[in-house]
Amino acid sequence: YLQQPDDVVSWFAGYRMRFFAAKGLVGDVSDVWKNLGELSDAFKKAATGDDGKQYFVPLYYYPWAVHYRKSLFADKGYKAPKTWDEFKALADKMKSDGVTPLAAANDGKWPQMGMFDQLNMRTNGYDFHVRLMAGKEAWTGSEVKAVMQTYTQLLEYHQAGAVTRKWEDAAQSLITKESGMYTLGSFVSGQFTSAADLADLDFFPFPEINPKYGRDSVEAPIDGFMVSKKARNVAGAKQLIAALATAKAEDAYGAVDPSNLSANKKASTAKYTAFQKKSIKLIAGAKHISQFLDRDTDPGFASEVVGKALQQFINTPGDVDSILKNIESQKKQYLK
Repeated sequence: YLQQPDDVVSWFAGYRMRFFAAKGLVGDVSDVWKNLGELSDAFKKAATGDDGKQYFVPLYYYPWAVHYRKSLFADKGYKAPKTWDEFKALADKMKSDGVTPLAAANDGKWPQMGMFDQLNMRTNGYDFHVRLMAGKEAWTGSEVKAVMQTYTQLLEYHQAGAVTRKWEDAAQSLITKESGMYTLGSFVSGQFTSAADLADLDFFPFPEINPKYGRDSVEAPIDGFMVSKKARNVAGAKQLIAALATAKAEDAYGAVDPSNLSANKKASTAKYTAFQKKSIKLIAGAKHISQFLDRDTDPGFASEVVGKALQQFINTPGDVDSILKNIESQKKQYLK
């Protein structure tokens, strides 16, 4: 697509943006950033390529967490867990109550990447996550094996058939209370089309596994816009992305999609739901913010290697060692 693109394209911050910038497929918009004082330094960092120039302007962002329905928790006497032991105890209680503990999907190979990220950052910390995504840590090492051992414990709580289930369908099981919890981005709220159901939606940070890292990391992907290197009207394209980054534009977008958070710090929060306000607090309290596995590493490596490996793991969890060896053997094709 980027060989014959539109002038302005929507995409993701982080490695995914840097990947195309390094290939010379998107244009430098550093001059646009000189007038984007209402966007934080953190957003600017996420928009910066390997050469120190900016190639991206954000529109919104959203955190990943464990979602649930307040009424189900109240009716059953459940409490949001803070630790891994509490999380497993809650899942066991749900099973005994006839509730599937974890809504689960993986159609498209990306939803379970989010689960892996949560487990990895809680087990090994944010810095290890960054090094692993950059190819500087071994997938066959004891750290990743520990993650997969913990991951295996979760599979007994999953909805069956996760590999072919769409994330939207998994969300429906949360709405109907067939499932008790769902680890996903806050965009899941877009599936709660009833005002009463949406008001009943809540979340908690993924539980602590290793006390050394606690719950200090939050996954919060950023979506926005880039200008094609082959844009026919570069000046117009830059004017457009600058306009899209304004509080006025983000307020307009938020009016039709209340599942995300505006990147512009002067965007109005007056109409934010309690869910959105809590999302802001979750991100504000984080020590580290990641983008997401398929945005923090080479996109080909994420989809063709890790995504397929996680599908295989869900189907055959007893084959972890060979799965990790296969990931490690292929990573050098993508990560230099």
